[in-house]
Amino acid sequence: MAVGVDRDGLLLDHTTLKVQQAQLLFDRARSSATAVFTIVVLYCVILTFTAPFQAIAVWFGAATLMILVTLAQPFAFRASGITPQNARAYLWRHTLISSVTGITWGFGGVFLTNVNDVVSVFTTSMMVLGITLGGVSPQSAYRRSYVGLATFVMLPYGMFMLLWAPWPLSATGVGILFGYAFFMSSSARVELATRDAIAVRQNRELTAQLQVQRDELQKVSEDKTRFLAATSHDLAQPLHAQGFFLAALREKLTEPDQLDLLAKVEASWRGLGNLLDGLVDVSRLDAGAIIADQRQLDLGGLTSRIAEEFSAVAAEKGVALNVRCEPANAETDPILYARIIRNLLSNAIKFTDAEGQVEITVTPDGEQVDVAVSDTGCGIPLEMQDAVFGEYVQLGNRERNREKGLGLGLSIVRRLAELLKIELSLVSDGANGSAFHLRVPAMMENLSGGGSAIDLRVDQSKSVSSLCILIVDDEDAIRSGMATLLSSWGCQVLSAAGGDDAVHLLGVEHATPDVLIVDRRLQGKETGLEVAERVRDEVNEDVPVILMTGDVAVSADSFPMRDVKLVHKPAEPSLIRRFLSEVAEEKAQLEAELNSLVQ
Repeated sequence: MAVGVDRDGLLLDHTTLKVQQAQLLFDRARSSATAVFTIVVLYCVILTFTAPFQAIAVWFGAATLMILVTLAQPFAFRASGITPQNARAYLWRHTLISSVTGITWGFGGVFLTNVNDVVSVFTTSMMVLGITLGGVSPQSAYRRSYVGLATFVMLPYGMFMLLWAPWPLSATGVGILFGYAFFMSSSARVELATRDAIAVRQNRELTAQLQVQRDELQKVSEDKTRFLAATSHDLAQPLHAQGFFLAALREKLTEPDQLDLLAKVEASWRGLGNLLDGLVDVSRLDAGAIIADQRQLDLGGLTSRIAEEFSAVAAEKGVALNVRCEPANAETDPILYARIIRNLLSNAIKFTDAEGQVEITVTPDGEQVDVAVSDTGCGIPLEMQDAVFGEYVQLGNRERNREKGLGLGLSIVRRLAELLKIELSLVSDGANGSAFHLRVPAMMENLSGGGSAIDLRVDQSKSVSSLCILIVDDEDAIRSGMATLLSSWGCQVLSAAGGDDAVHLLGVEHATPDVLIVDRRLQGKETGLEVAERVRDEVNEDVPVILMTGDVAVSADSFPMRDVKLVHKPAEPSLIRRFLSEVAEEKAQLEAELNSLVQ
């Protein structure tokens, strides 16, 4: 498809232009033929005063015949209409008919003119000028057709008058030739105006089509997000319960072979959870539900701690993990940054063979901190280095081995980097490994006393047995699994299916929960936040809340309540314990302060 740009910068498809020009001539054929026939009859009446009747009759017959031919052409195309396939043929035939019509008028003027009679010269001159002028507007939709008409009308007659008429009537020939030049210029302007009008209409149609396509794509994207939201929520529920049952089972097993078998089951469960996490992360990013919480931190220390999590995995595979992280002040979201580093390290170890090396470095570099994750794996070919950041793209996994993920890791890395305004780049020669570089905005001032640094590690050894936990969930399996696990940790556990049961249970037990673990969506129209408010009103305390959800588009910033921690399903039991340990530590500190005051 040939596309050009007109003088106003509008896109103009040449094929569509030809179709539109042919359509204009097709639509104007009947009205133009009627107008021309009226002019022919009028001039025949006038010519009876200056020309022989037989000559007038011959010319009338020839002119009428050309009018009939002009009408016959669109009639031949009436069944199929004007299409991209026949538009050029229609225009070529119209040009031929217009040229023959011009010959009929031009040489008819010569044939009917008495060069010695002023009235005859005036009449035929007006006839020639009239038909040429009248054709400017309808014929100039396709200028080549008009040029054929005007040339064969005016040039023969003009040259005849210039060469054969006596002076001063021969000056009429000069006027006709000047008129021809003027009409050519006018027809060019008319054609440009016509092309502009067609271009505007075509661009409006293209814009409307793009609008429709954009709306359709947006709808498809929204449908995909809703589907993933619903699917991930439904998948998260059983996985969520399984995680607590597995963690509770580990507390009861003592035999090494039993623990090894359980570890394999947990690895399988964790693999399913990781796949679901990938879908959830992509959907939440698409929905705009993830909002960065920029903080000042020591990027070197944080990155080192994240890398420690992969030391056992790397050692098991026989891959050397080298960590060289210098202290570096930076400003970023520690949780989202950690997600980026974990994805990059996981990929690097996954695609590096035994006895290979994976290295992560953090180096201050002026106003930015350079973070590099490199490996000695298979590398990424140059032609695929953009594609690997797309969704569901995996290299070297044609068998779709689910242990290698869904191909969402680097897509999530790129989106999170854009969200955090981190420059992301990839260097690989396709044979000797890959290196991913992150350029994180640096903080120029020093961190005071390390207090602002973010430590993702929490001492899980702190006892949580002093805590009273209230679980509110409408699914028996989840309540049972969580209660079993929390009881194995020594917690006092209360469980309820909804808000009414929870309030009644607190009244019967005369208990004040230290933590409320509640599902975001309960039966009917009841929500977890409504239950949390009722529980807090009942005990007259701001009880910390763990809000569980399988909805991908929900973020912690969606809640106006204080002390609410959002956890997406399926949740790692270690994450729950980490939060409970924080609460237990705060409770122990508060009790110690109260005891000191009493003493």
